[in-house]
Amino acid sequence: MNNFKTSSIKLIAKHGVSMTYKSVARVVDEVQGTVTQTVTPHTVTMYPRQVVANQYNMPTLVGKEVVQFYLANPPNAFTVTVNDTITYNSINYKVQSWQSHMANGEVCLYRIIAVKG
Repeated sequence: MNNFKTSSIKLIAKHGVSMTYKSVARVVDEVQGTVTQTVTPHTVTMYPRQVVANQYNMPTLVGKEVVQFYLANPPNAFTVTVNDTITYNSINYKVQSWQSHMANGEVCLYRIIAVKG
């Protein structure tokens, strides 16, 4: 049993907020020469944390509204990728970067940096 994963799931379920996570998948049709985007909405519970970007921690995001989201990793139907969208308090945030945190050889927690707009 992975105690870190179990704790992450329990604490985010207890203190997190239900949000809509829209995963974007791109499908390339080589025959037609077209790229199609498929957006799939998922309702997930994440813990949001307001972040102040400065020249030392996130120099490319200075002056933008940045939120850091923590997502526990139960068996999700999607993987976190850049350019996905998170709807929090009726505001859309675009995923800029993410990190996965592992314990005992499995991903337990995602830390997602997203920007308003």
